[in-house]
Amino acid sequence: MQLPQSLTTSDGLKWFVLACGLAYGLTICVICVYRLTWHPLAKYPGPFLAKLTNGYAAYHALVGDLHLDMCKAHATYGPTVRYGPNRILVNTAKGLHDIYGYGKNIKKSKGYLPILPAPGAWSVHTSIDKAMHGHKRRVISQGLSDDCIKAFEPAFLVHLRRFMGKISPEAAEADDGGWGNHFTFDVMGEFGFGKAFGLQDGPENRFIIKAIAASNVRTSIYCQFPQLAALKLERILYPRGSEMRQKFLKITREFAEERTTQEKDSKSDLFRFVVDAKDPESGKGFSITELWAESKFLIVAGSDTSSTVLATSFFYLARYPEVKQKLYREVSSAFSSLEDICMGPKLMACTYLRACVDETMRMNPPAGGAMWREVDKEGAFINDVYVDEGLDVGTSMYAIHHNEDYYPRSYEFRPERWIKSDEFPAEAVEAARKCLNPFSLGPRGCIGRALALMEIRLTLARVIWEYDLKKPDGPLGKVGEGNPSARNGRHRVNEFQLIDHLTSEKDGPYMQFKRR
Repeated sequence: MQLPQSLTTSDGLKWFVLACGLAYGLTICVICVYRLTWHPLAKYPGPFLAKLTNGYAAYHALVGDLHLDMCKAHATYGPTVRYGPNRILVNTAKGLHDIYGYGKNIKKSKGYLPILPAPGAWSVHTSIDKAMHGHKRRVISQGLSDDCIKAFEPAFLVHLRRFMGKISPEAAEADDGGWGNHFTFDVMGEFGFGKAFGLQDGPENRFIIKAIAASNVRTSIYCQFPQLAALKLERILYPRGSEMRQKFLKITREFAEERTTQEKDSKSDLFRFVVDAKDPESGKGFSITELWAESKFLIVAGSDTSSTVLATSFFYLARYPEVKQKLYREVSSAFSSLEDICMGPKLMACTYLRACVDETMRMNPPAGGAMWREVDKEGAFINDVYVDEGLDVGTSMYAIHHNEDYYPRSYEFRPERWIKSDEFPAEAVEAARKCLNPFSLGPRGCIGRALALMEIRLTLARVIWEYDLKKPDGPLGKVGEGNPSARNGRHRVNEFQLIDHLTSEKDGPYMQFKRR
């Protein structure tokens, strides 16, 4: 007897689905076996799941401990670790310079494509093509020269004075690191668009901090697992993130339009410095659209870096009183008054101030994970090991900054390691400096490095000259510390805990400032 047609069709559909499922499962099994046995990176040790899928790194990017897990991987598996099906981490000075140094057969990883706000919207940070990156860097670097930064200093000091007023004892407001975010964001708005966002003045635009934080989570996940970008997971994870981001972009467009109606020389900002600049090799400059795109990136990256370093500095100075006192003695002897503290030879001569900043960025680099690079045609030797074309390589800044070969007692805050002495001879200081990499290095090194260091050094010098600082008693004084019962690198009490979302988020520290 013949079965009904509907039943025959149903059975056929079931067999089809089963066959597809088996084929898919078999494909996954074959891929896994290949990645574990015959893949060019199969010989390298690493976390088991990381060998099979970028989902492993994406998970740690989501929870914000990517830098800690990379460091743990090196402690477990050694200096060369497989941290993705097509990615390896290297934790040596030679490997660091092989990957990020000049003249290498290396380019920016295609994993950064999800960072683009729109197709083709390249900036000096996101450009993968070397020629494009070189052109953009040669133009915008003219706006970040020492002379341009010096011209911007008076505008910067206006915001710094306001910040110091916010943290003063008279303000009677506990500082949880928020004022630092508001301060550095206003500074970068002033530099990028000639107008601050007013975060120090009121709450209207403070949503920007949360908007950028949400965007950075998305970016961090997609940089580790680019294929996820097509799923638009941010709509599920951060439904309001896109709305806030668009609101931020609207504000920057309005600022840009307002600035273009003003005289070029009316303000000492990036517009004035770069609007007429030309690439000395091609003779081409930036369009107005390109200029504002670069400004937006500098605002986001620059404000986060500076606020993270300042918050981290306060955290350690409050817990290492002998360092704080030594820094105060240097600054107070170098300058006769608060307003005497400015850019120039006297500030540059403050060697202990520089050492404190360097040690802060070593302990907690603002971008602690690996900035992935792709091996170009014909492959490359990384740490004396040949790596095939198309594979990604990187060095975790946090991991190499805590490599005991270069930084003995690496979890202790010791600015003295940057100054030649009997304890730290010249070769030890040189080895430490060779691996210090908070701004990256080589042709892709942070273009705003000099501006960020000016902000950080001037702010620290003025704050330590004017105020003594300490952590408050009770629970507020513990905000930002590690927890002895925590796992995965969060257990060190005297280490400031950063959340790694490509750049850094932070909770605290709370500080009490007392006028000297």
